[in-house]
Amino acid sequence: MQPDRNMRQLFFLFLICIGFAAQAQTDTFIVKSATTTVRIVPNDSWFYIKEDYKVKITCTGKNKLSRVELRGGTATKKDSIYTLRAEGGAEAVLVVYEKDKSGKEKIALSKTYKLFSRELPVVTLDHVPQDSVIDQLTVIALGRLHAKTKYSREVWRVDSFCLYMRNGAAGFDTLYSKTNQMTPEMKKRVDAIDVNKGGGILMFDKIYATSPAGKAVELPPLRIFLSTEARIRFGL
Repeated sequence: MQPDRNMRQLFFLFLICIGFAAQAQTDTFIVKSATTTVRIVPNDSWFYIKEDYKVKITCTGKNKLSRVELRGGTATKKDSIYTLRAEGGAEAVLVVYEKDKSGKEKIALSKTYKLFSRELPVVTLDHVPQDSVIDQLTVIALGRLHAKTKYSREVWRVDSFCLYMRNGAAGFDTLYSKTNQMTPEMKKRVDAIDVNKGGGILMFDKIYATSPAGKAVELPPLRIFLSTEARIRFGL
């Protein structure tokens, strides 16, 4: 009697195992639609606010790319290149939509970008910073404006500036330079300043510079004090 019962139990377990195997085999043959692959080049995780950030977006798969939007900014297309731009905020979300054959639209990709403000450079006169003292002869010999960011150490090109020079008791003359170099007329006027008698202050304004990425900006004015002594630096 006992062997017959064992045989029945084994036969019953055998049937259960066949059922599970059949179910597993059925699940394996479920056909899934091909997924859409979205590729973004370059694939950075951040960009600067108030600057254009260009990316190439391509989609491969059964569905076609429908549209692209930047939540928190704008996304404009030219050929296969999208220009992303954000005017402010801490984050922006790039959303890529795809459309199937029936015309139904859905999100194929969502990507979050961190937004940062570009660091503006610090302007110096012959590497002497704002509100510091420079030797009069150094200005006459060199007389160049430089611009460099404090942390990233990016060197910007100074394109033009103006210098306010006192014109007796009548006021000030405005002299212009179209490079980072003081003009001969500027140096001549600096040489004529009697620093020991009345002191000397140089006021540079309308300083325009270009970043390594090609962005042109106007930088804050620069005030420098003249001395006939050896060059002294103070402040940051």
